[in-house]
Amino acid sequence: MGKILSYFQRAPFLGLLIAANLAVAQDIKPKVAPPSKWVVPVPVNGHFDTEAADPSISSRWLLMDRQINAQYEEDFTHRVRQVLTPDGVQRDSHIVIEYDPSYQSLTMHWVKLWRGTNQLDRLGSAQSQTSQQGLDTEDYLFTSDQYTTLVLDDIRPGDIIDYAYTIAGNNPAFDGKFVSEVPLQYSQPVDRLMTRLLWQSPRKLYVQNHGTDLVPVTIHKGTTVEFKWDCAKVPGLRLQPPTPVWYNPHPWVELSEFQKWSDVNKWALNLFTTTNAISRDLLAKINEWSRLPAPEDRLLAALQFVQEQVRYLGVESGASDFEPATPSVVFARRYGDCKDKTWLLVTILRALKIEAYPLLVNTSMRQTVADMHASAVLFDHAITQVILNGQRYFLDATATYQRGPLADRSWRNYSYGLLIRPGTAALAEIPTCPVQPKTMVSSYFTIRGLNSDSDLKIVTDAEGRDADELRAEFATTARDDIERERLEQAARDYPQIRATDHLQFNDDQQNNRVEITEFYAITGIWKRPRGETYYRCEFYPRNVAEAMRKPAVSFRTQPLGMDYPSHQISHIEASLSFVPTYPIAPDTQNIENPAFYFHRSINYTGGSVIIDYEYHSLSDVVMPEEVPTCLRQLNAGSDLLGYDISTD
Repeated sequence: MGKILSYFQRAPFLGLLIAANLAVAQDIKPKVAPPSKWVVPVPVNGHFDTEAADPSISSRWLLMDRQINAQYEEDFTHRVRQVLTPDGVQRDSHIVIEYDPSYQSLTMHWVKLWRGTNQLDRLGSAQSQTSQQGLDTEDYLFTSDQYTTLVLDDIRPGDIIDYAYTIAGNNPAFDGKFVSEVPLQYSQPVDRLMTRLLWQSPRKLYVQNHGTDLVPVTIHKGTTVEFKWDCAKVPGLRLQPPTPVWYNPHPWVELSEFQKWSDVNKWALNLFTTTNAISRDLLAKINEWSRLPAPEDRLLAALQFVQEQVRYLGVESGASDFEPATPSVVFARRYGDCKDKTWLLVTILRALKIEAYPLLVNTSMRQTVADMHASAVLFDHAITQVILNGQRYFLDATATYQRGPLADRSWRNYSYGLLIRPGTAALAEIPTCPVQPKTMVSSYFTIRGLNSDSDLKIVTDAEGRDADELRAEFATTARDDIERERLEQAARDYPQIRATDHLQFNDDQQNNRVEITEFYAITGIWKRPRGETYYRCEFYPRNVAEAMRKPAVSFRTQPLGMDYPSHQISHIEASLSFVPTYPIAPDTQNIENPAFYFHRSINYTGGSVIIDYEYHSLSDVVMPEEVPTCLRQLNAGSDLLGYDISTD
């Protein structure tokens, strides 16, 4: 939903950042002019503190200076960076600037090269190209974003690149309202990090700190108020993966001209409004749905139509970054992004006399959005809240291959969102979805003698979002490719495995359950360990093991992100044609942690070994002080994965 990108994400770093699918570049020189008179550039004379840098880094930031004039809608950027190694020269001899020409303009001020105390001009000699992104084939978005790339010549290790430019213009969707942020730390160290904001009274500005108590230096000059955040020797701060998607350890300052959430809601209500009458074609389709017997039937029919007959594709430029297209237009062209599809669905449901509202959410910030000041740029996705028979449901018009009754439809853990309806004065709490994903993999072995092949039947039963994902896989992937991939997965445990029949796919759409059955024969399932006289046959719960993967960084000062929700069950049943040489003792092991639950049980009955595993994540985060205990218990569970039987 729109280009809801933070300044952290959009900060124009040196380096070739152009996506592979950009349109053909045009050799267009950007406008060149001095900075506006209100700008106070940080003086640079080639004398920098060039104390020994971290030998592991290829370049370093000496200055990151940003100056904003809210009244003139101008954003001045001044960057100074030193390349230290040949790798730094390779990576950072380009300047890439992103802006949206539908409402913004770019003016270059200078590109200088400091080699010792010598100042060399590089703006005149730089090769300049302007490119437009075109279709982002990963996110299916057409945007009007434009990239100006300056390719600098004769860059050597030790050189200092000094450049400045201004981007003017504010998205018209904001109707003159100001929203921005001040980063106070990046993943890379910065010698000096400064942001300066000029603000005109009596306009009200709301400033909220996050992870910092830094107060800006404030100077009043008539009706102009100058705010300055000036930091020196800012260390870099890198994430320790995996962290929760909502975790942001970098301090920053939020700036907003919106006073409260009711103001943001009023702004959004003006966007989510339609003055045009519903088209004849759309009205005919609504009348078709209205003849279905029950409100839920009508709702589900409309939902599935919008999800799967209106493809996901966003065309975003200027105000359309935030304003949805007219529902009748979206219906006619059969495509739209999340806000387009949501507004179409809401319009249809209201015409069917079903209460429905757009709901703006943030897919990564989740519960932390409640800690933010009211702002129009905190949301990157739109879903629909429906009230039917006194129950609230949260429906995603972009989710495909969902099936089952309304009560079985799942939604992500957004925690909070802005409900676009008259009277909204605060964020709405979004409950945890009661429909959780679950997958059970049952492996049925028929184990024969040492020199005989064994049979294996694998039955995968998926529910909730896991069923949706499997249904999507089978709808979009050739069956031969799926069978080949699953055979390769099984061969990780049994190299001499082969398929004996085509897999079976059973889709119980009424109850949203998907079942897959695979048939294999295994040669050489018995292995004799080196130096031993006995043979061993092993069983391994691959789906549970993959859910329990340990983090890349174990010694942590940051929270550990867990895959949540995740519920994986493995049932292994091995029918033996002989009595095992060594007795199989029943055993049950349970591990309970605030972040996960693990279970393993072993039994031998009626000539069959039965091994059951279960892993169920209970939280998306483990705090740093709890990580050692969690990893110790996770390792204990991992040690219980796998079981073998032996025979002479």
